[in-house]
Amino acid sequence: MIWFFVPVGLVLVAAIAFFAVGSTVRTLERSALPAVLELDDAVDWVAERLPEEAAAALTRGEVTLIISWWLEFIAGTGLSTKYGQELGETALEPTAGSTIADLDAVIDYVVARSLDREEPLDEVAVVVVLDSLHTYLTEVGAIGGPAEEGE
Repeated sequence: MIWFFVPVGLVLVAAIAFFAVGSTVRTLERSALPAVLELDDAVDWVAERLPEEAAAALTRGEVTLIISWWLEFIAGTGLSTKYGQELGETALEPTAGSTIADLDAVIDYVVARSLDREEPLDEVAVVVVLDSLHTYLTEVGAIGGPAEEGE
């Protein structure tokens, strides 16, 4: 009689294991991976790809400052979290109160900050840095394409 229960038990355990693993894999496929912005990596990437005119007008420290102002604006809108803070899947679903960053508002904010300095930065170079930063963030998966109307 034991020869009957052992194979049936093994088949039952294997079926439960396959079901558990399959449902977990399905759940993980639908969840978004967190995107972490490493400031030094972003600055290096952006600084290496700046056109000659913008690279001549800005130092690496100024590129860092521009990206820091961008982060400051994004943090003020509630679209970023401190390192290690989990947002959960509900933060990724659009709702009536969802926050979407307005690209023009970010550019206006950063350019205004760059002009408030003792030695103002070149506005065109600042916008070029922000455009390169946008490309970098898209490539690392931190941001996606523009949101479609009605989503």
